[in-house]
Amino acid sequence: MTNAKLLATAVTAAMIAATSIAVAPATAQQTIAPATVSDLELDAFVVAYKEVTAIEQGYGTRLQDASGDAEKQAIIGEAQVEMAQAVEDAPNIGVDRYIEILQLAQTDPELQAQLTTRLQD
Repeated sequence: MTNAKLLATAVTAAMIAATSIAVAPATAQQTIAPATVSDLELDAFVVAYKEVTAIEQGYGTRLQDASGDAEKQAIIGEAQVEMAQAVEDAPNIGVDRYIEILQLAQTDPELQAQLTTRLQD
């Protein structure tokens, strides 16, 4: 796995894990209906996703040059903070909703297609 992919995986996993911990008690008690994602949210997600991807690429180079595990973990930590801030700075979306849409897209082929189309524009 390349360092850039390692960074992306680590960041996504950390964001999903943080959300899963907060959501787990609520989901255990009730079944949640599939959420709908508005056009405004799709557009906001795409803006945030492009920023996050650019940050991942930038930190990927630093991660490749890192000499040890401690340095790699520090770089991943910096990247996570910067990516979370980029999502918060994007209009009409926050980190929680970004992660929710990311999770939905992993299981909803229609949402995946919508996001892919918007990302290619």
